[in-house]
Amino acid sequence: MRALVYSGPWQLDVLDRPVPTLSSPTDCLVRVMACGICGTDVGIVRDVYDASRPPVVLGHEATGVVVQTGAAVRSFHAGDRVVINPTFFCGTCRFCRTGRTNHCALKDGTEAGVSSDGTLAEYYVTSERFLHPLPPELSYEEGALTEPLGCVLTGVNQLIVRPAATCMVLGLGPVGLLYALALGMRGVRGTAIEPAADRGALAEKVLAPHGWVIRASVADATAEGGGDFDILVDTSGHFDASLLPFMAAGSQVLLVALRTRRAEIDLGLLADRSISLIGSIDSLGTFDDARSLLASGQIPAASLISHVVPLEDVPAALSLLGCDLRQKAYSPNAAALKVIVRVSAE
Repeated sequence: MRALVYSGPWQLDVLDRPVPTLSSPTDCLVRVMACGICGTDVGIVRDVYDASRPPVVLGHEATGVVVQTGAAVRSFHAGDRVVINPTFFCGTCRFCRTGRTNHCALKDGTEAGVSSDGTLAEYYVTSERFLHPLPPELSYEEGALTEPLGCVLTGVNQLIVRPAATCMVLGLGPVGLLYALALGMRGVRGTAIEPAADRGALAEKVLAPHGWVIRASVADATAEGGGDFDILVDTSGHFDASLLPFMAAGSQVLLVALRTRRAEIDLGLLADRSISLIGSIDSLGTFDDARSLLASGQIPAASLISHVVPLEDVPAALSLLGCDLRQKAYSPNAAALKVIVRVSAE
């Protein structure tokens, strides 16, 4: 089968790999139809997210068709359209038993597309408990947004969302867009910051109808309104102490960017102004909620997808996300919103 294999920093190739086989009676073999390119994938390629174990097949935002099932599988049959939940959890460790399955003790070595082979390949094997029916209202490409939206809903669920809260979102890649849309469903409005002009223009078409203002920098945003935001969501990894003066008393800062970065913050200021710092990763009991919001059209999946490319074109398509493999260089001037890989033809 064809698979997108990461072999080391800036080394990404479409290679032939053996088709994976079922190892458990509860396993299913899925023919992957579509898979989103995530910021985590770009971070792995750039060597700024070091959780990967190369060589590894990238990808974790996928939909497909079941082609084979183990003897004990009862929920799915060959031909079923499915969404894949890539976040493995054992269900028995301390974290799983206390409602923190996104931090399962066996996470290291089981993360699809990070520390174990992922879904940017023609076939993928997983347990039936990590498969969900793909609603008929959704295309394979649209369904690939289920996983990132599930992660977003997990982050939103950690916030105390007060009536008429105002928000600043840093970064308008797909996750930033989804945060703005998901918070908007709870009555939150605000300003989203995106320095890349092309991406900002695309994002404005999505968010402006929902009451959001798009600006190129924090300085532009605060010069107009002065700040006093109740919520700040950082999807870019650029949050630092310089933003605290623009946060309201009792505000919340949600950090979701998986980039190593150090910042010096006055802890006394956080205490004195009751400002909360919150981290969030992966989905936690939100996968089906995300699927329902996409299927109902409450989250406009199609409007977030700016490019669909075949698997062979992924190395070149990464340039749309600012990642130039030939030059081994990254630029924040992304020209795309969500790039979906069409892995297999129907």
